[in-house]
Amino acid sequence: MREFDTDGPRAEGPPVLWAGPEFGPTLLVIDPSGAAKHDDLPATWHDLAASHQIAWCRLPASRSSMEDIEDVLETMAERRTTVDVVACGHACAPAVAIAGQFADVVRSVLLVDPTPDTPEVVYAKVVARSHDGASDRVEAPLPLGHPEVVAGVRTALEEADRAAADAAK
Repeated sequence: MREFDTDGPRAEGPPVLWAGPEFGPTLLVIDPSGAAKHDDLPATWHDLAASHQIAWCRLPASRSSMEDIEDVLETMAERRTTVDVVACGHACAPAVAIAGQFADVVRSVLLVDPTPDTPEVVYAKVVARSHDGASDRVEAPLPLGHPEVVAGVRTALEEADRAAADAAK
């Protein structure tokens, strides 16, 4: 597995930030840019934190990023909690790979601007992409705090919840 850069100002702060209720559905966010530096989620994620436990893995702040991600997934496996993984850019391919290792707890992998080397698997879905053109003010990958990312994650979670409810009928 790939280890990520740990230099620069985003390397400060916690490697994993936890928010939301301790038990219940979990969102594991794999953030290669290191947002949430100041012990708080991006403001756009606060509504999701009301209904989901969020483990925000800040890759630049971690000296062993893959181990941090595995630790979160092992904790969720012990709790028998369903996890949806969110990743962007060059973290997408490793997110898909590690989700495959934890298929018993990972329900889906929600991707933002995946790189060409990201494997196409049934449990992964692209939820947001940067726009190419004059109206695009944000270079790919879109930051995980971008409102379009949060809207895409919310929609994907609602669709997965409906599908699970239909399957249980």
